[in-house]
Amino acid sequence: MKKIRGCLAILLLMVVCFYSTSAKASQSEVDRLKEESENASQAVDEINNQKEQAEEIQNQLEGQADSLSGQITNLNTQITTVSGQISDTEENIALVTADIELLNQQLEETQAQLDSQREAMKRRIQYMYENQSTNTLVNYLESGSMAEFLQRLEYLAEITEYDENAIAKFEETQAALEETKASIEDKNAELAAYQDTLESQKSELGVLVSNTATALDTTNSQIADTEAAIAELEKQLEEAKAYEQRVQQQYQAAQVALAEQLAGESGGYSGGYSTTDEETLLLAALIQAEAANQGDAGRLAVGSVVMNRVASSKFPNSVSGVIYSSGQFAPVTSGRVAIILAEGPNSACQYAASQAIAGNTNTDALFFCTYSYAQNLHNEQVAAEQAAAEAEGREPNEGVGFLDRTSGTVINAHYFYNYK
Repeated sequence: MKKIRGCLAILLLMVVCFYSTSAKASQSEVDRLKEESENASQAVDEINNQKEQAEEIQNQLEGQADSLSGQITNLNTQITTVSGQISDTEENIALVTADIELLNQQLEETQAQLDSQREAMKRRIQYMYENQSTNTLVNYLESGSMAEFLQRLEYLAEITEYDENAIAKFEETQAALEETKASIEDKNAELAAYQDTLESQKSELGVLVSNTATALDTTNSQIADTEAAIAELEKQLEEAKAYEQRVQQQYQAAQVALAEQLAGESGGYSGGYSTTDEETLLLAALIQAEAANQGDAGRLAVGSVVMNRVASSKFPNSVSGVIYSSGQFAPVTSGRVAIILAEGPNSACQYAASQAIAGNTNTDALFFCTYSYAQNLHNEQVAAEQAAAEAEGREPNEGVGFLDRTSGTVINAHYFYNYK
């Protein structure tokens, strides 16, 4: 954001320093506008770079947000699964608890029966002792016969055996119930431990969801900040481009105004200039930068303008001198010509350069610009004259437009001209 504010400050400073050019025909004015044009283009490039960086950050943040959203969905799915497992465990614990309660009830009943059996056996034994029924001699003496005596002994043995068997059976039942109860209680303890584990896992998942949701909120907030920064950069970019366009138009207007001082001058180069290979390549590079897509005639015309200037007393008398003159060719100022030179001009532009140097020119123009610029400049000047005439209550002067005051030829997208 500091870079954004810094770039905006530069842009505002440029706007404050900017003023309309009244077509001053001075080299210093051309140089000043050339520098402003370069600064404006640099500001556009810087804002574009910052916007691209911000968009890259936005893409990264959006990818991060998608990842976090996916993590939250996955964690919530896990929580749902664990919650289901907890519910199942709670149901199992409830069933086991019911089993334990039933076993406790059965144990109580068995214990009561065992106690009852022991108490009955105790009473019977007490009764038999109190009535001397356990005394063998007494039983024998009281018995009327040996058979009755034996019968009494057998009866006593059966009662004792019955009590002993009943007590043993109750004790076995009690032991089995205790063993089953212990097993079920172990199972209940395992289920309770498992439930605690599940609850802990659910809690941990909940913390993860909370932390991830916080991270997602932070990321979404960063995305919103980045979107706002991009919107601000787009606004600055629009202003910077508009400013760049205005300065470039004034730069072109200043060049035209400077060229107007050469009214009545035209080129007349027909050959005879001796160039080095370096100058031929330099001319080819300029042709490629200015007219690579303008066809054979358009490329030759740009080369012809340079050679016409070499032949004119108003310009330097060398190809390099003409091309490197301050504020004359925008691709030289922008560095485009240097890039083409480093890579090597294409064959079509080298051919056009050699033809122009040989004197096979196709125009005597000393200047050129895009035809759309020439037409717009013409329309603006005519409109300004009409407005002035209307304000002064007179008829507008004729021949005040740019196209009226120059003689030239349109070749593809360029207008090649001299001032009349």
